[in-house]
Amino acid sequence: MRHVVPRRARLGFTLIELLVVIAIIAVLIALLLPAVQAAREAARRAQCVNNLKQLGLACANYESANGVYPPGMLYNAGLFGPSMFLRMAPYMEQAPAYNAFNFSLFSLHPVNYTVAGIGIAGLNCPSDPSYLQPTPFQYSPSNNPNQFHNHYSANDGPWYVYSFTAGPGGLGPDPAAASHSLGVFDQLGQIRIASVTDGTSNTMMFLENGNGLFSPSSQAGMHYWNDGQISDWPIEARFPPNWARFYSDPANDPNNNALGNWGPYNAISFHPGGVNVGFCDGSVHFLKNSINSWAIQSPQMNGLPVGTTMVNPTYPSIGTYGLALLPGTQMGVYQKLATRAGGEIVSSSDY
Repeated sequence: MRHVVPRRARLGFTLIELLVVIAIIAVLIALLLPAVQAAREAARRAQCVNNLKQLGLACANYESANGVYPPGMLYNAGLFGPSMFLRMAPYMEQAPAYNAFNFSLFSLHPVNYTVAGIGIAGLNCPSDPSYLQPTPFQYSPSNNPNQFHNHYSANDGPWYVYSFTAGPGGLGPDPAAASHSLGVFDQLGQIRIASVTDGTSNTMMFLENGNGLFSPSSQAGMHYWNDGQISDWPIEARFPPNWARFYSDPANDPNNNALGNWGPYNAISFHPGGVNVGFCDGSVHFLKNSINSWAIQSPQMNGLPVGTTMVNPTYPSIGTYGLALLPGTQMGVYQKLATRAGGEIVSSSDY
């Protein structure tokens, strides 16, 4: 009888089996990764919402203590003074930063460089790629100290307004500018909560500015958290949310100059589909990119909505009074939410 030797048990995988396993793992990862990213974005967006709630609370406490909302652009020693965020710092648990600032000097004085280098997480959106990323302070003659930025800007209305006088003693306020500002904040801080007659639940206060969308060289010159210059604190509702992400006009603006002219002053976020907005009642709403907004005339580089004209101050004032509406011109829902006392009727279902 022939003796049969048992076959040795096979160990390991064949090449085909290994490839099948790898393919299955790749599919599982492909399915899982978007879910992980979505969960992370949900957490970041929740933190952004909380930041805006805290800003609204701090601003309300500031108004309660001082009788007005914080000013956007006052002047110290003949130049631009501190930002509204620095003035609100004691109400944001940032009293050390407030106490470190020398209010007898302008905001970009070397004595105040230390304050510029303080990064505040509550002023930064975690979804923004520039989250707590400083840039070299471009006004420093040496040593290049850090400059931190804000990712939230204050509602200056459907169009931003800034105007000042320049004389031998330095910069000074233009008293006529306030009458052209329709938002919750103006450069001199003359607006009270009682001035928000459209209703605090229907009036925007702080919006995301999308600082990380701009190039590093552009970031180095705007959204300074501690400074009150026009490139740092205001935001307008001239263009709809995230307009800068979709803008393209190769025929009239091949170099995309409109993005530099208007992008820093209009709402941008890194949350899919819209922007987080803090309202005057302390609530936070997510405004979609598709919210009803007025039409912008072509070329958009001029920044003129249909039915508006530019209003410029007369000499010796410098700056802009923004826009004037021609008879019969209607604002969009988005622009109506930017006015504090326009008398418009806006339903919560509109946004």
